[in-house]
Amino acid sequence: MKPRVLWIEDSARFELNNLTGPIYFYGNYDFQQVEDITTAVNFLLARPFDVLIVDIRLPPGTDPYWRDLYQNVTADGGGEKLGIKFLYWLLSQDGNFKQRPPDWVNPDLIGVFTVENYEEIHEKLDALGIRVFKHKSAGLSDTTLLDLIEEILVKKPGSRKKQ
Repeated sequence: MKPRVLWIEDSARFELNNLTGPIYFYGNYDFQQVEDITTAVNFLLARPFDVLIVDIRLPPGTDPYWRDLYQNVTADGGGEKLGIKFLYWLLSQDGNFKQRPPDWVNPDLIGVFTVENYEEIHEKLDALGIRVFKHKSAGLSDTTLLDLIEEILVKKPGSRKKQ
């Protein structure tokens, strides 16, 4: 069975679509992409994934809870991005969320792929146990997303992939 991968990225369809080409070409993964947190939550609650790639700047989608949280985060004037709040929810680090996250999620299967600099968010990622980070910048190789997926799979405990 192919490893299941979910990429949560609002710019995936248009600005970053070149990054999915190698994934589809090689066909080694059951790959899904979603563009907002509401859709991501629905996917995550429906079935488990082996790899999650998460952006930090994400729109809330249609769920009123995430929409309200998004408005509070943006009104905060530079507070935590909604993607960080989503990661706290996903890893059960904040009990203020209305829905329980899926119990199969752990930090070893998450990678962060964002325009934020590592220095800006590394303390939060470290506290959550997330060890895979890639800065999104101009001129990325078309295999960047594929490489990120493989890095997560290699670092997962019990992984059979060679390092």
